[in-house]
Amino acid sequence: MVLIAVACLVPVYWYVPMVAIREPVALFSQFLASLALIIMGINQFLATRAPGLETIFGPLDRIYVLHKWIAITAMVLLGLHDIIDADMDGLRGGVLSDVAEDIGEISLYGLLILTFASVVTFIPYHLWKWSHRLIGIFFVLGAFHFFFIEKPFDSLDPLGLYVSGFCLLGMVSYLWMVLLRPMAPRGHGYRVSSVKHLDDMTEIELRPRGRGMRHKAGQFAFLTLKEAGLSEEHPFTLSAAPRDDRVLRFSIKDLGDYTRRLRREVSVGMEAAVSGPFGHFKLPSGRDPQIWIGAGVGVTPFLAFAESLKTPVSGPVKLYYCVRNQGEVPYVAELETIAKDVGNLELIVVNSGEGMRLTPERISADLGSELARAHVFFCGPSAMRKSLQGGLILKGLKASRFHFEQFEMRTGIGLGALAAWLWDRGLHAHEKKRARKMQPAE
Repeated sequence: MVLIAVACLVPVYWYVPMVAIREPVALFSQFLASLALIIMGINQFLATRAPGLETIFGPLDRIYVLHKWIAITAMVLLGLHDIIDADMDGLRGGVLSDVAEDIGEISLYGLLILTFASVVTFIPYHLWKWSHRLIGIFFVLGAFHFFFIEKPFDSLDPLGLYVSGFCLLGMVSYLWMVLLRPMAPRGHGYRVSSVKHLDDMTEIELRPRGRGMRHKAGQFAFLTLKEAGLSEEHPFTLSAAPRDDRVLRFSIKDLGDYTRRLRREVSVGMEAAVSGPFGHFKLPSGRDPQIWIGAGVGVTPFLAFAESLKTPVSGPVKLYYCVRNQGEVPYVAELETIAKDVGNLELIVVNSGEGMRLTPERISADLGSELARAHVFFCGPSAMRKSLQGGLILKGLKASRFHFEQFEMRTGIGLGALAAWLWDRGLHAHEKKRARKMQPAE
């Protein structure tokens, strides 16, 4: 975020001196358009998943959230640019300025429609993904508009070159994603060696065809099965710890059209490609107590975590496995076996189908005074995460010790979530003040 903010502030150096000689309102509109192009160029680059992105911008799950909000911010900037008159007296356009004006309108409305389609999550995934690829085309049209439209500086001036550089970054990134990346070898070659159906999950084990991929417990990767109807690339958590032979395991829940089709059609012997690994969801060092909370398919990273406990030294671990099954619960037997082997892992199955419920009060009671020292790792529904996170912080958990992964590659605009967050923050502050007032004087 800091780097993006700096990139947006640099043009101020060139725009401020122009205020004295140009209409300020029109100049401000031009400035907004420049900012929109800069952040859209960055956003196209973020979509490439290029090596090193996680080092600069953080885990890929956070990058996807950042990607969404950059796109929304760019649309707001472009909307304001369109509303605020950017025409200036005394400017002479080139032969393509009139064409650039029309192209700019097409670019604006195309980007607005496609960005809206991205945050309206009821549109089927495959249709959204297809339409999302068109955003780059309208970005290229927007860059054309910038290159040839009338503006108070030349495209070869420092300001023009600066903004053009981000336009070029975005166009190259789009070209890579749409034309070059599909032709390049994708990921590590694997072959399906085992398929198991566990309740509403499909477990796939993959054996490398070459060197394979090295990963860490808790990470995820993009899986592509080289079979008609299953060749769409999807992210899934790796549900087994790293092995010397680099065999991988995915545990995939039936959540949509693709995963249901995968359950029906995946078979031993299928060729696959795995890209990654991604994510910074990893175990801490030291002997502080740990709480792992896996809800449903959210148990998958903790399967890998549990296997990893066999080697490094760590503090005591409580794994709350939250399910709503009436029958057999997937992976309970495996986790119980690991718990017996490692000694410092306690498995607690919380089955809502039997009237059980995990609450901050229960976790606090289980840990007692150790809660303040604990690390909490959560993987599951966001509503459950927010409830547990807020409650545990009120009971003494340090906010920095609540770790979670925003494993949602496509989300809505989140205004409801923002309102809930603001409400929760206000409620937390109120509860803390009330608790301090109720403490007896020393």
